[in-house]
Amino acid sequence: MEFPEAELIRKTIVLRKLDLPPSVLLTKRSLLRWLALSFGLISERESRTMLLEIIDALFYFLLEKNINPSSADIKKYLETERHISISERLVRYHLNKLIKLGVIARKNTRYYINPAPNAEREDLAASTKFYIKKELEEWYEQIEKALNKLTELHRK
Repeated sequence: MEFPEAELIRKTIVLRKLDLPPSVLLTKRSLLRWLALSFGLISERESRTMLLEIIDALFYFLLEKNINPSSADIKKYLETERHISISERLVRYHLNKLIKLGVIARKNTRYYINPAPNAEREDLAASTKFYIKKELEEWYEQIEKALNKLTELHRK
């Protein structure tokens, strides 16, 4: 009999603990790459930069312009301002990774910082901390339940 583990998996989040040397803090590009690595959005040997361009464009709208962009807005910005040819589908694909992390939310066609309770709407750090911590706490409750049951079964 085969156990259907795949049916039990509801979500996977990769978080990496990285050093944060002062050199990373010097440019937007290095910070974007560091964050993408930390959140498991790219691998440590990955050279593709499109995700970084999309995140940078998203932050441009959300943090600089205080606008909740659509994927079409991001596509247009990348094509006109950065001269990057990209499909709207690829923009949505990468933004969905951030939605799964809880960092941003989508309402209709617009992307928003997913605000944490009792935090400012534009506080990206508080939002990220709240939603990742919430996920980890829920996961740990399940792990704790399983470990306690395993301990109980071994002590019988």
